[in-house]
Amino acid sequence: MDLETRTHSSHAIAVKVVKIKIAYYSAILLFALGLNAQTRQGDSLQEAESLLQKQQYDRAESQLKLVVTRQPENPQAWFDLGFAENHLGKPADAVAAYRKAVELSPKWFEANLNLGVALAQSSDLAQAATVLRNAVQLKPGSGGEQALSKAWFALGQVLEEGDKKAALDAYQKSAELDPKDSAATVATGRMLEQSNNLAEAEQQYLRAANMGDTAGVEHLIGIYLKQKRLADAETWLKKYVGEHPGHAAAQAQLAKVLGAEGKSSDAIAMLEALNKSSTDPDVARELALLYYDAKQYDAAARLLQPLALQSTADAELRWLYGEVLFHQRKYAEAEPELMKALQQKPGLAEAYGDLAFAAQQNKHYQLTLRALELRAKYLPEIPATYFMRATAYDSLNIRKLAAENYKLFLAASAGKFPDQEFQARHRLLAIEPK
Repeated sequence: MDLETRTHSSHAIAVKVVKIKIAYYSAILLFALGLNAQTRQGDSLQEAESLLQKQQYDRAESQLKLVVTRQPENPQAWFDLGFAENHLGKPADAVAAYRKAVELSPKWFEANLNLGVALAQSSDLAQAATVLRNAVQLKPGSGGEQALSKAWFALGQVLEEGDKKAALDAYQKSAELDPKDSAATVATGRMLEQSNNLAEAEQQYLRAANMGDTAGVEHLIGIYLKQKRLADAETWLKKYVGEHPGHAAAQAQLAKVLGAEGKSSDAIAMLEALNKSSTDPDVARELALLYYDAKQYDAAARLLQPLALQSTADAELRWLYGEVLFHQRKYAEAEPELMKALQQKPGLAEAYGDLAFAAQQNKHYQLTLRALELRAKYLPEIPATYFMRATAYDSLNIRKLAAENYKLFLAASAGKFPDQEFQARHRLLAIEPK
């Protein structure tokens, strides 16, 4: 009976939750704002706006600073200045300019929206929420319900950390105003999922996925996996891949689902084909995981070696590579990889058992004992750890501790490991002769 502790966690599908960055929408609003009585005054402002259209933001900023000096009561000039300063990476200046535009024209939707977004990007979420709550009550100068939808979406983003219920309401309003906006639909699904309303979250993700939103696909798969509905994930993804044969991410997701279902040969075939045409290291990594699960350790090692060299700070990857080397019985090579993984991430509890065994095979008995000591801080003892500890002490001729651990092993093994039990009893007779 093999006493190796092969307890590496199964590699489930990793669903990326990508938080959409708050973005400026003024680029589509800037030159058709209809400020009622407000008009652009003078050629200088027109020249500055021409520079903005050409994305010459530094020249536009210089021009607009002159304009606001001459026309300090012109909200359009302040708005344009905020727009230019935002694109120049001057968030504080942009906030100040947008704030002045709002002070001069409080009912101006676009100015309120951009001020709220600028505040959010400056991490002033409380003020951003206040401004955006005002913005969603105003009428856009252009863009209609789509523009208003963007304001509700921005409000949802700034509310997520502090008030998830209000954030959900904002995202739902955004999706209602612009049903074709898949980002709002996905965000609604995320809020529902976080409140454990998986059924309604699934419907939102399905809707977004049917609009071709990759995030919707990923979250939908996450819902199916959370509910262990692998067949549903496979069925839907096969349909999606059939409609989008060039969509590499969907192919990779389908391969992951097939692997999770135990259809290793199908999953490997799909990822092998994808890996030939892809430079994405995540594809190679997932293929290596499938090779590992299928016990094709040589194939896994060929992929993992260059990945480990490229991603030196990835502890999980180093652990996996160390395990593959372990299974190839290359213990001398496995030991340093496992040590590096644990140095980078000490909480990889199961890796300590792997390191202990590899060190024992390399006759590094002190390292075996140290690894087992650290493992015990995270995980309960099992027969294998007692046996490794006993044989390490025995090899170091520390007989008392060796005998104690042989006895603990025999008590824990309960007849499940006859070969090792025979060895333990034999050694106890030698260490503690009657």
